[in-house]
Amino acid sequence: MRNTWLILKREYLERVRKRSFIVSTLLLPALMIGMLVLPNKLATMKSAGTRHIVVVCSNPDFARAVKSQLEGGGTETLRRGSGQKYRVEVASTPTDSLRSQLREKVVNGDIDGYLWLSDDVLSTRKVPYVARETSDFIEVASLQGALKTALLRQELVSHGVSAADADKYMQDVDLDAVRIKGGEEKKAGGPAQFITVIVLTMMLYITLLLYGVSVMRSVLEEKTSRVMEVVLSSATAKQLMAGKVLGVGAVGLTQIAIWIALGILFSSPALIGAKSAMAGIELPLGALPAFAVFFVLGYMLYSAMYAALGAMVNSEQEAQQWQFFVTMPIIIPVIMMTFVIRQPNSPVSMWMSLIPFFAPILMYMRIVVQTPPWWQIALSIGLLAATVWGVIALCSRIYRVGILMYGKRPTLPEILKWVKYA
Repeated sequence: MRNTWLILKREYLERVRKRSFIVSTLLLPALMIGMLVLPNKLATMKSAGTRHIVVVCSNPDFARAVKSQLEGGGTETLRRGSGQKYRVEVASTPTDSLRSQLREKVVNGDIDGYLWLSDDVLSTRKVPYVARETSDFIEVASLQGALKTALLRQELVSHGVSAADADKYMQDVDLDAVRIKGGEEKKAGGPAQFITVIVLTMMLYITLLLYGVSVMRSVLEEKTSRVMEVVLSSATAKQLMAGKVLGVGAVGLTQIAIWIALGILFSSPALIGAKSAMAGIELPLGALPAFAVFFVLGYMLYSAMYAALGAMVNSEQEAQQWQFFVTMPIIIPVIMMTFVIRQPNSPVSMWMSLIPFFAPILMYMRIVVQTPPWWQIALSIGLLAATVWGVIALCSRIYRVGILMYGKRPTLPEILKWVKYA
């Protein structure tokens, strides 16, 4: 036990004292939030300037309706879209000569684009939009929505509905999602809640992966430098593996404790306003403790496999070839993330979250989205703990023999022999 503690202490202090630990502790949460929030913010950010386009249509009423939709921002949905401002000119004679003139103006930069709304085009509902830049898919969708709204308004007016009533009927409806929990109605957190689930799950995934790989590289470095032979003169292979796994795991728990403290600090009412996006986030009481539980069990599961992998191979190149088999079970839950968030209580989500290799990610995600029955959580933790015990027993046999094997790439039959004779 003393040897295990000494190895644990060395592994822990060596990593915590590094500047990279402080940097990663502060930057990883910011990076995760930035990766999720910033692209969406940039995609919906209002474009600079006003785009000058020409609407060519022989029907003056329809042309004015399209102009009104574009210059006035249209419906609430369109205003929440690209946010692009337009200056619209109307041309009422869709001729070939006019089309050539407009194309020339687009090429010369006199206008940004034009919509061709001739009668035959409107009958087919396939409207050409010619512009210098068409890569902005949000703008294209906004133009499509403006045309659809104008067409619907025209159809309502042609059937005897007044223009004022038509505008009233086409107003957007705001949907407030309310969930019944414990007999009480609670408003859903909306996009902020979804982003929080993604951030917490991805942080769990990344920490499991990073610290598992850290154990593998630590074992591999000591094996290739022959330091392992010196260490084994004072400690057994089992003590060495336990010390490494527990030491690096303690580093992970320290980092998680700092993240939880920062999360509590920045989510306090004194530091965030009532209108902040954080105000719409509601996490279950057990979300933070569950994070620590599933990190510990998931880390023990995958770090044991990574330690065995580091003992098996002789170089980083060999490790990369075998690493796929260890990493794949933790990638599959990430692939299923969207499905589980949308349907946390479906049979597929339930059974997949009970599989020990998927449970650290999927069961934790279900707890955060919509806490499942307690027996499912208990069963998942029980199966995961039993699997951890079995995997550690298996990987310790591989580790015991592999750390002293040099120069030869192991094969599957040889690994099975190590397990049998260790």
